[in-house]
Amino acid sequence: MVAVKIELQVYRDRLSYMVSQHNGEYIVIKGPRPVHFSPTYEAALDWAYGQFGLEHFFVKKVSEEEAVAHFSRDIGSCLP
Repeated sequence: MVAVKIELQVYRDRLSYMVSQHNGEYIVIKGPRPVHFSPTYEAALDWAYGQFGLEHFFVKKVSEEEAVAHFSRDIGSCLP
């Protein structure tokens, strides 16, 4: 989980620059450094698996707008 926090922080720290140069592309981040941009999510994954195999890496779309990928809801009050 620590690696994801590091990579997410790298993404956030460099977001302004990445949006100006690579908006809408997908970034592959490995540890503390961005290593590759791809035009699609699939291309980013293909590249990353080719480079890192089953090692940990991080892929995210470069965008100022954060897409909601999931959410949770407290449904406890709905249960009898």
